[in-house]
Amino acid sequence: MRRIWALAYNTYREAVRDRVLYSILFFAIAVIALSLALQEVTVGDRDKVVRSVAQGAIAAFGSIIAMFLGISLVWKEVERKTVYTILSKPIGRWMFVLGKYLGMMMTLTVQVLVMFVVYTLLLTFQQSFPPTVVYVSALMLIVELMLLTSWATLFSTYSAPTTAAGFTLAIFVIGHLADDIWLYGSKLDSASAQAVAKGLYWALPNFEVFNIRDHAVHELPIPWDQVTGAVGYGLTYTVAVLGLAMFVFERRDLK
Repeated sequence: MRRIWALAYNTYREAVRDRVLYSILFFAIAVIALSLALQEVTVGDRDKVVRSVAQGAIAAFGSIIAMFLGISLVWKEVERKTVYTILSKPIGRWMFVLGKYLGMMMTLTVQVLVMFVVYTLLLTFQQSFPPTVVYVSALMLIVELMLLTSWATLFSTYSAPTTAAGFTLAIFVIGHLADDIWLYGSKLDSASAQAVAKGLYWALPNFEVFNIRDHAVHELPIPWDQVTGAVGYGLTYTVAVLGLAMFVFERRDLK
């Protein structure tokens, strides 16, 4: 366990030194801050528009950071040949994948927390201190990013970053359209097409189950049934995808 956490910590230290990561984070904070200006030009419930844009920006940039870090998570170690040095020590390949993943999640969690701290400060200054549902929404976002990063890690174990980026983006888009796939698939005339649509719905991730931003924006009560179900779903699915990533990397020829 100590070796896994050592890998995770080193991965975290390497990630936080990445200048591109800071550029994305800076741009995210700028968009969050810019959302405050919308209050002056928005018609309707201005406070809700500000909260919606800011929280949407946090979710969007969190996903971008997850994909950016995850797609090269394993591949760059293979390209730099550093993986041979690491695996020459008493560290199994599954430990390598798990350690790298945990390091990425440490980085992502810190980035999300930074964005929510900025959001809290700005919203408190302009409106009022955010209710608890906002922070439960942040937790749900982290669980969503855990699942997205596990997919990026899987693709990184056997493909180059460009290919992994395409696959991860496809998973991200499909995951947010899962409910639409079920809806339109159920309306198809062909029984086989309906079966394919339902199979995709159940096999691929559904990222919308983690979305309680509407409750956070409108400051509604926390939907605990959805939260507990989504957290269980996210953790179970993440473990399954990570297990597949370890299986693939164990059998990859690194020579």
